[in-house]
Amino acid sequence: MNVPLQANGGVNTLEIIKSAVRVFDQKTIALGSTRSYKCSNHLQVESKCDECVPRESVYDAEMYRILHNWLAKVHGFEITGQWHLEGIGSDGDWHHLFCDLTIKKPDNPYPEAVLEVVATGSISTLKKHFDRVIKYADQLCPEEVWIVHFSREDSVVSDPYWPSEKLQDRGFEDIRMSARFRDATGKFCEIIDEPILL
Repeated sequence: MNVPLQANGGVNTLEIIKSAVRVFDQKTIALGSTRSYKCSNHLQVESKCDECVPRESVYDAEMYRILHNWLAKVHGFEITGQWHLEGIGSDGDWHHLFCDLTIKKPDNPYPEAVLEVVATGSISTLKKHFDRVIKYADQLCPEEVWIVHFSREDSVVSDPYWPSEKLQDRGFEDIRMSARFRDATGKFCEIIDEPILL
């Protein structure tokens, strides 16, 4: 099928995700509960806690397979799974990060969308993914950022958990920069909290 587009010509990521999920191999997902699983812990699945549910890797692999076969092979997009990023964490140490999926046009240096996949996650797990995907976005500068939560939890549809408004509304009204660099003469220069946009 054709790539769903928005009115402005950009990809319609929501429709892409919905289309991909519609053709997930049901047997692969079902087998995840017995072959590649994790414990739901305190989250209720079919009115019970500590149930076996598919791990994130099950959904991630299936989403990658479909997006690659559809968007990359047919329409020339670049689909990257586990894009390797690096950065300094809140503990001050150097960390390796791996963005789950990106959808990118080959002629654009930035992805159209970054997809962070979560499987039957608790609120604390979701919060970690919300923070993590913002770190990916800061490095990759995508048009859109999506957290795709596949969950077997009984109440997730009627009582979803959303990121804070602050994370949802990351406009570019107040941009500041700090940097340390060498100028053309080799002298170290510093910029601390310089307003770029206000």
